[in-house]
Amino acid sequence: MKVGTPLRGVPSSGVDFRAPTRARPHTQAGSESRPDLFRCLRKARGEFLGLTFAAIALATTAPAADSKRVTYEDDVFPIFRDNCLKCHNPDKLKGDLDLTSFSAALKGGGSGAGLTPGDAVGSQLFKSITHADEPTMPPNAKLSERDVGIVRAWIEGGLLQGVNSKALAAARPAADLSLKNASVGRPAGPPVMPATLALEPVVLGERGSALSAVASSPWAPVVALSGTRQIVFYRTSDFEFAGVLPFPEGLVCDVKFSRNGQLLVAGGGRGGKSGAAAVWDVATGERIITIGDQYDSVLAADLSSDQQWIALGGPDKIVKIYRTRSGALEFRLKKHTDWVTALEFSPDGKYLATADRNGGIVVWDADAGQEVFTLPGHRGAVTAISWRDDSEMFVSAGEDGALKLWKAADGSALRSVNAHPGGALAARFAHDGRIVSSGRDNKVVIWDVSGRNLQSLAFSGDLPNRVTFTDDGRLVLGSDWQGKVYVWETKTGKVTGQLDANPPSLAERVRQGALRLVALQQELDKTTAALVALESRGDAEAKKQAEARAAVGAAQSKLAAAKAALAIWTDALKQAKNKPGTRKVSAR
Repeated sequence: MKVGTPLRGVPSSGVDFRAPTRARPHTQAGSESRPDLFRCLRKARGEFLGLTFAAIALATTAPAADSKRVTYEDDVFPIFRDNCLKCHNPDKLKGDLDLTSFSAALKGGGSGAGLTPGDAVGSQLFKSITHADEPTMPPNAKLSERDVGIVRAWIEGGLLQGVNSKALAAARPAADLSLKNASVGRPAGPPVMPATLALEPVVLGERGSALSAVASSPWAPVVALSGTRQIVFYRTSDFEFAGVLPFPEGLVCDVKFSRNGQLLVAGGGRGGKSGAAAVWDVATGERIITIGDQYDSVLAADLSSDQQWIALGGPDKIVKIYRTRSGALEFRLKKHTDWVTALEFSPDGKYLATADRNGGIVVWDADAGQEVFTLPGHRGAVTAISWRDDSEMFVSAGEDGALKLWKAADGSALRSVNAHPGGALAARFAHDGRIVSSGRDNKVVIWDVSGRNLQSLAFSGDLPNRVTFTDDGRLVLGSDWQGKVYVWETKTGKVTGQLDANPPSLAERVRQGALRLVALQQELDKTTAALVALESRGDAEAKKQAEARAAVGAAQSKLAAAKAALAIWTDALKQAKNKPGTRKVSAR
């Protein structure tokens, strides 16, 4: 897509600028049919007369929730007209909010949709009119309790437009993901590992292609690799395939684990057509929530550490923040001048850092959706953002070749490292504060925060475009332009293994597993024979005997693990024979 061209499929604003339906005045319910009642009342004593008329007035002016449907046209628009339209009309649009029509009110303002059907307390507009949150509406006075009650009843009743309208249903997730506090540091209990993920790939790629994202769990030996219509998992303890998650929305562009490692968030879609983000339970593979419904692919996505917010960014240049509890769009942050290419919440949940293809970086207050800092500096597209664990700084990587370190407290630039001439493509913090990066100079490098090169990792592939540390920081994983995934030891800088981003079918995996079992059995027989030969020589070969025993033990462990894996794959293959769905395609 060319810069400056309109996005295909993006509809017009949808704001209805036609004059709103004129509010109909309330009528004294039943007063026209009961003239005798009022004639009788005039004969009563003065005290009784005053009390009775007060009761009748209250009953005939206050809306009865049980007998009357509260609608925008009849009940809510008159309140907006008398209190809000001076600032929120098509000509003034304070806060980009127009309340002169039903469709415009639903659209919301510059911070996103302010109304969530059925959830008044969670609706930003209701928070504003009750002065429970900024910005307050009206700014210098509160609505009457009666008016607040009408607006509350309207929202709780499903945001009816007119008396014959159908209530709007809120898109709600299957579970409330939010935590009481931000998840900071290692959580209690054993690390969360994939346990029941599907083992049959959704897509079988004929050839590899560049991965858009590589993510490592913060506390478990497991990594996730992005792909077309799927996310692939591997254990980093033994480099074994751990399963896949389907992403039918299209190409996965970004993948991140939650700060506690229990959830995975991914964004992607089909360029120029559609996009979304989804959240899964890592252990079970259950898709918990899907957010977005975009008109273009989601290029960047993240879940806040308290799991209350999901942030999305893409070609529309707008950062969108959704509330996980309701699935509602809370903020639409308009600051970037080009595609939003990277974003990440700080570990403490206080900030959201976002970046674009024009080199711009913005730091936002995550809970308020307000701009905190605008950080100039990169002279090319920003390709990555990563926060340090203490939330005091973050690193950005750019196509200008620089890694830049930023201080969260005041937005100051701490350091700039000319890391990769030609362009820095990825950067990621480890728990101990080291940074790994890769770039167009075909190098993968580990740095400290002072900009000192700690280790250059051996690489002979084709353009390393994504890199990350494993949970314990002992390994680095990275992918190249051909889709190959390398594993390096951080101490030696040497490649210690490779992962297959396009895993074979389950049937092929069973076939390969059976062959591997034969090879491992032969290896065990060979090492056992060597040990027997050494033991026949007595104590003269004690050191070699100890080494041979260790080799036999290792071979036995490998064989046992291979047998267990083959049993799992064989059982899964039997269950999957009657479940179609895998498609063979050419990886793009």
